[in-house]
Amino acid sequence: MSICPDAPHMDPKSYAYTLTLSRSRWAWEFLRRNPDFLADAAREPPGSVSIRTACPRTLLVKPRTDQVAADRWGLAFFPDPAATGYDALAFWSGTRFPRQVQLQVSPAMPGEMCEIQDKTRALCDIVHLVDSAGREHLLVKGNGHVVQVRCTGLSLLTNDPVRLGFLIHGVETFQQRVSLLADAQRVYGMPPQTQPAWTRSRLALRNALIAWDCQMAGLSLRATASVIYGEFRSREAWAGPSRAMKDEMRRARKRAHRLVHGGYRQLLARAPSGRRTL
Repeated sequence: MSICPDAPHMDPKSYAYTLTLSRSRWAWEFLRRNPDFLADAAREPPGSVSIRTACPRTLLVKPRTDQVAADRWGLAFFPDPAATGYDALAFWSGTRFPRQVQLQVSPAMPGEMCEIQDKTRALCDIVHLVDSAGREHLLVKGNGHVVQVRCTGLSLLTNDPVRLGFLIHGVETFQQRVSLLADAQRVYGMPPQTQPAWTRSRLALRNALIAWDCQMAGLSLRATASVIYGEFRSREAWAGPSRAMKDEMRRARKRAHRLVHGGYRQLLARAPSGRRTL
């Protein structure tokens, strides 16, 4: 891949962070490109959400007003649309995003250690949301990965000692539960042999995202192919008799349009039995 000569600002390296995005973070990437969503977000008055640093590497977020408009898009509040899938404080509602890790918060004995709590605080950045209904949620970020977590039981804001346990909801099979928990633990880091790769599904999403951005920048299908595959390969494909790359670019545009205009919800829905949840 190389920078497109027709639009030097279209650098494919700027999409490298998408390699580790989960389905819920991909959903945000496409939603934040929806013009109607951007218009709704722009109408949200400043100061409608309180965001403050609670302790090192932890943000505490709480909406100050009802978030009816955000809820229509499946969100707890409007995050900054300029923020990427990794950086955005994007919390999805439980109805839109049922496949979540749940954190059970229970009382702990004085002096009792909680490995989950200690490891998360040491290795991850945490965003702690108290939503409009008083429910608590977390975004746990680390190692290029983001996990949204629902909290049940005691409040994490208590000064009393607590211990944490993982529960898995919104999936149908034992293997899906194992996979979802394994995906969640990626925030702690992984050995090199388990690092993610550009699978076919990841590439399809990334290329759709690039195709949308290229189209919004006024680039042609040929220029879009140059961003994704490099100038040499795209020039060769356009000069030859095969229509494979041209058709691929059209499909990428159509896929992007579908995902931006509502299809992002499918990325949040339950995965079919036996399929991984990324």
